[in-house]
Amino acid sequence: MEDVDDDIVEKFENFCTLSGSTDKTHMNPKANGKLVKDCFESHYKKYDVKAICDASVFPALKEKGKPHMTVNKVTVNSYLNKTAHEIAKKKTKNPKIAEKDDEVKIIKADLCKWMKAETPHIKQIKQSATGNVDDLTDTSHYTGSHKERFDACGKGKGIEGRVDKVEYTGYVDAYKGEGTYDKHN
Repeated sequence: MEDVDDDIVEKFENFCTLSGSTDKTHMNPKANGKLVKDCFESHYKKYDVKAICDASVFPALKEKGKPHMTVNKVTVNSYLNKTAHEIAKKKTKNPKIAEKDDEVKIIKADLCKWMKAETPHIKQIKQSATGNVDDLTDTSHYTGSHKERFDACGKGKGIEGRVDKVEYTGYVDAYKGEGTYDKHN
């Protein structure tokens, strides 16, 4: 089987950084799942490519005792070869199909084509459809103890805004003339 080109290796590296890793050469299971979902799953829904890659391809290529697969030209080529071979087994219903079979080569070519065409799909955060999110932190709309939960900028006060602290001064909470008992006019 022919080797993969640098564009496909770069796509694998792009998926590696999506899972929070700063190392572009280490693909963890989460990045693997994202790659399969974004690039292959829609084309081969019938054969459950995610299960194939999660169960047999990724574990076979990851480093022994490590949670990641090292991304380089050799492992990417092996990854695509093994994935194509496993899909071909299910597609032809022949578990003994050869790794160099024409069907495997066709599937690998398709996988490479889809890898080149796809980029990681990243969810965009949208503004609320109701449009009243800004009002939720506007303390002028709140009454009672709820208005104590936010400061003047609308930022939550945390525990300070939720708990009434008890001051042991000898006065009851509602008494407004604290400290005036001893003062005589």
